[in-house]
Amino acid sequence: MISTIDTVLLRIADNELQVLLWQRPEDSRAFAGEWALPGGWVFEDQDTTLEQATCRILEHKVGLKPDYIEQVATIGNQHRDPAGWSMTVLQLALIRYSRSELPHADTQWISVDAIRHQTLPFDHNVLLEKVLERLSTKARYSTLPLYLAEQELKLPELQRIYEVVLGNPLHKRAFRDRILSANVLEDTGQRVQGRGSLATIYRYRPDCAVRLFDRMMQGVVAEEPA
Repeated sequence: MISTIDTVLLRIADNELQVLLWQRPEDSRAFAGEWALPGGWVFEDQDTTLEQATCRILEHKVGLKPDYIEQVATIGNQHRDPAGWSMTVLQLALIRYSRSELPHADTQWISVDAIRHQTLPFDHNVLLEKVLERLSTKARYSTLPLYLAEQELKLPELQRIYEVVLGNPLHKRAFRDRILSANVLEDTGQRVQGRGSLATIYRYRPDCAVRLFDRMMQGVVAEEPA
């Protein structure tokens, strides 16, 4: 049976969520030359954990190391691969824009909205949707999207990242209260001119685990007015 890891690596760029695709070599056993999610085999003599295997595969194939990795599902059946029964571990991975420049020509970032209208090899469209659902769900009750933001940022910038992930606007005051109460940001002491007032520059504490909010993020219509 074929056993692999497939990774949906995401970033925010040009005010949209983008996914990384890798072009399969012309000598591939299936779907030669087509664009797909980066994936690969687990090597028993090299990989001590699934996360280590994921990082090795991504570094080798696309030259990037994610800021965050999370296992979403293990999927196996006799239809997903033309060669027969196969099983894959599906990983969600996030990377900050400043660390996402691609060193290899056989890779590309593409808008999630655009890729949904294309047919990817194997069952990669299904895998992508599973990861997007996980990210959107966790964004409503946790600080997970911070891994898509730069480590120093203004709250409006972070709010916009949440809005891109969730696909709807958020109430400014409610968003600010949830993020600051999670205690994952620290004030750098820097102030920059914002829209009519000085804006605070915060720093994400890299040693912090993903924190949960006391209430779910809601759209602007559902929030109480300021």
